[in-house]
Amino acid sequence: MTHADQELLRGAANRTNDLVRAVALTTVFGDRTVLDGVDLAIRRGEVFVIMGPSGCGKTTLLRHLCGLLPPTLGSISVAGHDLYTASPELLHDLRLRTGLSFQGGALLGSLTVQENVELPLRENTRLPDPVIRETARMKLDMVGLLHAADLLPSSLSGGMRKRAAIARAIALDPDIVYFDEPSAGLDPITAAELDNLIQKLNKVFGITMVVVTHDLPSAHAIADRIVVLLGGRVAALGPRDQVWHSPDCRIRDFIERRIPAEEGRVMDVIAHMEL
Repeated sequence: MTHADQELLRGAANRTNDLVRAVALTTVFGDRTVLDGVDLAIRRGEVFVIMGPSGCGKTTLLRHLCGLLPPTLGSISVAGHDLYTASPELLHDLRLRTGLSFQGGALLGSLTVQENVELPLRENTRLPDPVIRETARMKLDMVGLLHAADLLPSSLSGGMRKRAAIARAIALDPDIVYFDEPSAGLDPITAAELDNLIQKLNKVFGITMVVVTHDLPSAHAIADRIVVLLGGRVAALGPRDQVWHSPDCRIRDFIERRIPAEEGRVMDVIAHMEL
C-alpha cells in the first residue's frame, strides 16, 4: 500500500462518522432478486444489527459489506473508499482492518485455540514469534479463553468455539467485526454471555460491530441501531427502540413473532384439509 493510499485512508476516516456505506445495493442470482436497492450506513463505534426472516437477504448483505461478494448493482464504501474498485493494495489494507466471526466458528481443527488466533498475525504481519504468541494470549484473555489456549477446537463447547472465533477476528485490532448469527445453537445463558462479550469489546475498545441475527432478545440487548430486511428491501432502519416500536404491521409481525394474516389463512386451510 502506497503512502498516498494511507493518507487517503486516514483523511477519509477523519471526514465522516460513517465507516461503511451501502448505496442502491442490488443482487440478482439467476431470475431471483435477493437484494433490491438497499441503502444504509454503519457508524463508527456502534453495534449495528441486521435482522429479518429467513431468505430476506441478510447473509448476502453481510457478504457484500465485508468484501466477499460483489453486488450486481450499487456500491459499498469503507472509510470513504469503494470496496470493489479499490486497488489491490488498498483492498488488502481494508480487509486487514476487518474481522469476521463465522456462524460455526470456522476454526482449523488441526490447530490449537491459540494457534488459530495466531494465524492472522503470522499470515499478515512480520512480528517476531514471542510477540505473536503474547498477542494471541492477550486476545484469548479478552474473551475469557486463556485457560483453553492449548486445546483443540474439538474439545471446546459451542460457546467456547464462538469466543475463540471472536478472539481470532480481533487478532489484528480491526476497526470493524462482522458476526454471522453469533448466538445460533447456544442456550440462553451462553447466548447472553456472548452478547455481553460483544458489548464489552464495542464499549471498551471502540470496535464497530455488525451482527446478523435471528435472535430477538440478543438483538434488543446489543443493538445501537437496527436494519430490518423484508423481501430484500429495507423495511426499517434506525435506533433500536425506534425500530422495536415501529407501527409498521410487518415489523410488528416479525418482532412479536406473529404469523402474518395471509400466511395464517393458508395455515387454516391446511388444518381443515388435514381434518
